[in-house]
Amino acid sequence: LSMEERQTLCNMAIEAGGKNGIIAPDAVTSEYVDARTSKPYEKFSTDSKASFYADRTYNLADLEPVVAKPHSPDNRDLAKNCRDVKITRTYIGSCTGGKIEDFVAAARVLQYQKVRVPTFLVPATRRVYDDLHRYKINGQTLAEIFNSAGCIDPASPSCAACLGGPKDTFARINSAEVCVSTTNRNFPGRMGSKEGQVYLASPYTAAASAITGYVTDPREVYDFDSKKRHPAETFANLEE
Repeated sequence: LSMEERQTLCNMAIEAGGKNGIIAPDAVTSEYVDARTSKPYEKFSTDSKASFYADRTYNLADLEPVVAKPHSPDNRDLAKNCRDVKITRTYIGSCTGGKIEDFVAAARVLQYQKVRVPTFLVPATRRVYDDLHRYKINGQTLAEIFNSAGCIDPASPSCAACLGGPKDTFARINSAEVCVSTTNRNFPGRMGSKEGQVYLASPYTAAASAITGYVTDPREVYDFDSKKRHPAETFANLEE
């Protein structure tokens, strides 16, 4: 996993029943930290004699796109089982789903496509916002891809509607909207009105749903290459 993928996993670990999520440092961790500081640091790993309540192994190749239905992150279902849910908007952003790899994933799906519902983009940081105008796929910047697809122009970096906020908050749900969102929580009123319904999903699923107008398994609209991982291993190959 890339560092951004690990951040998402650790962020959501509590919704899987854990108190927190920790991933042991490795070469990927060291490369990430070394690129950002020259100060010395210490790595912490599990004691060699540590015992565990459970030891589980998962084959990622067997996992399918999942969504969290209203109104709890643990109310999960396969995206393909929710095709009957018509949506009124999509939201790609937040600390969990607004990193540059998330926008790369969404851009891959949205390139040469058109969205059918308002699609809001909220970068997690200023660096991510700038990267939307720097990185390219097939000669188009990510921002150009989103614009051509009909998305709303990216907002300034913030939490925006992920935390609800005042009624004039960017992308806030103010009525009985149905939203597919890459944010991290979907409790009643979390993104604004308690009448709203929020389906939590990956940026791939959010982008695919924006194209079709209903909750969509991204494999329905995007031809994934089973021999490649997207976007982490291909991220370094993006044009600048």
